[in-house]
Amino acid sequence: MDVVLAVDIGSTSCKAAYLDKQGRMVATGRVNTRQIPVARTETLSGFWEAFGLSVHAASAQLADDGRVSAIGIACRSFFGACIDAAGKAYWPSWDAKLSRNAPVVQRALSPEIWGAKDPFAYGYGTWFGALISWLREARPDEWNSIHRVGALRDYIVYEMTGEWVTDPATGPGQHEWPDELVGLTGLSRDALPLIMDPHAGAGGLTVDAAAALGLLADTPVVVGQHDGAAANLGVGAIRPGDGCFTFGTNFVFRGVTGERLTTKSMNYLVAPEIWAWVGNIPGASQQFETATSRIAHERSDAMELHAELGPLAHDVESGANGLRLDLVSPDEDEKLYSAVAAARQAGHSEAVVYRALLEAVAFGELGLVQRARENGADPQRFVATGGGARNNAFMQVLASVLDVSIEVGEPDGGLVGAGMAAAIGAGWYASVDEAVAGMCASGPIIRPDPAGVEYYRGRHQEKE
Repeated sequence: MDVVLAVDIGSTSCKAAYLDKQGRMVATGRVNTRQIPVARTETLSGFWEAFGLSVHAASAQLADDGRVSAIGIACRSFFGACIDAAGKAYWPSWDAKLSRNAPVVQRALSPEIWGAKDPFAYGYGTWFGALISWLREARPDEWNSIHRVGALRDYIVYEMTGEWVTDPATGPGQHEWPDELVGLTGLSRDALPLIMDPHAGAGGLTVDAAAALGLLADTPVVVGQHDGAAANLGVGAIRPGDGCFTFGTNFVFRGVTGERLTTKSMNYLVAPEIWAWVGNIPGASQQFETATSRIAHERSDAMELHAELGPLAHDVESGANGLRLDLVSPDEDEKLYSAVAAARQAGHSEAVVYRALLEAVAFGELGLVQRARENGADPQRFVATGGGARNNAFMQVLASVLDVSIEVGEPDGGLVGAGMAAAIGAGWYASVDEAVAGMCASGPIIRPDPAGVEYYRGRHQEKE
């Protein structure tokens, strides 16, 4: 049986899966990554260890006749992996909080650097340049020790192949680092990873990497991709007009536009030459999970709590008996938790409070979709992936708040997307379109509830 190995590296877990030619997961493994510290020597080694453990866990379930045709990865946005001149990996003292208003970011976005060019045309590359610029000013000794610098995704491929490469979505949205970004970092162009398509071959597993992963040396490894791009690919949301929700550690919406928008908004490539508008709700996942756990203190297992409260909340009418909760900024999360506690003390049932919480998250997602449209995206078809896509009560509320039908895609869409890149690299499919047609399965459709649509439309008009 020919399979590809896909690994999705996130801030909550590292998931590995062997996929067949139809995109079915025939063996899986998962390792928690939340405990990995952000520290000079522990960060990168911690993720590489989690990567290996997840692969071993999946391999333990794989039939003996499984032949690995190629390896592909998807990875969260995590920039700052460094290699020194001796080839040793490290994580510098990244203690900068680079919000858009930080002076170093403002300079990185300014005409001083770009002239008449649009800095937003280079996706994460501009923020990456700002980060290196900050290190150059704040910690020159660490900046001077950089021989190679990139993202966590780049480091994992480096450990497997010895090659320093990245994909356009993780990098500057194109196949060359622009001179302006190179100048911003103050490093030589050779210090930055070579940019290649996600399905392009990065190299074969080195002898050491093969031994660490329990695989054969020289097993082909493709470049891989940013996890958001992989999620869109894994659920087939790669056409202009497609919109993809990812409900994982972060709650993200990507509206596929085809061509890049020029409205000073975040965009990156989700497929070759296919751009998407990108936005998220900062801290939404943590707020959602912690607020849910505070609904009933005696039950701490989040998955069990969602499974129990979801069907009960589904029977609560839209509006949650007049109870309204709102998501807050990450530094004000205690406001939401206090509101949940106050609602319980006021006599609202667990089901009602949970329904109000689902509505708060759904209205946050509505705000993302509206921003996407204001910036020039025009989403018409909506697909959801991530763990939250399994929550039927939430998906029903979201469909009604948005007044759209939502397809529930593969929850581990990022894994399937990483597998598709590997499948193309292995020669199973000749193109992204062929891989999507062969490996992406359609999911159930959640349609809006007419009564809910009417109520939520009125609530939205109140806010306006």
